Amino acid sequence: MTLAIPAYLAIIGFLGWSAWRGGQTEKVMFIVNLGFLWLSAIWLFGYPALILPAVAAAGSFLLFLVVMTSSDLRIPVAVTEPYDTRDDDYDLR
Repeated sequence: MTLAIPAYLAIIGFLGWSAWRGGQTEKVMFIVNLGFLWLSAIWLFGYPALILPAVAAAGSFLLFLVVMTSSDLRIPVAVTEPYDTRDDDYDLR
């Protein structure tokens, strides 16, 4: 089983390369193949293959919400007014 993992990764890499360079049908079939791969992982490993992507998605969504709503984590940038080049009545030199 351990020796089969690199072969599966090579197949997924080849399918991804083909989908990137191929037509619309290959892109759709790549998504379908990833779905079948996930379903086969659920069939082989059971509940962990189902719950781990859900936990990862929840964590990434929480991180997205924290990044979007935290203004204290950003570096404040001072807004400056553009220099006015019009001639005035007085000279500041």
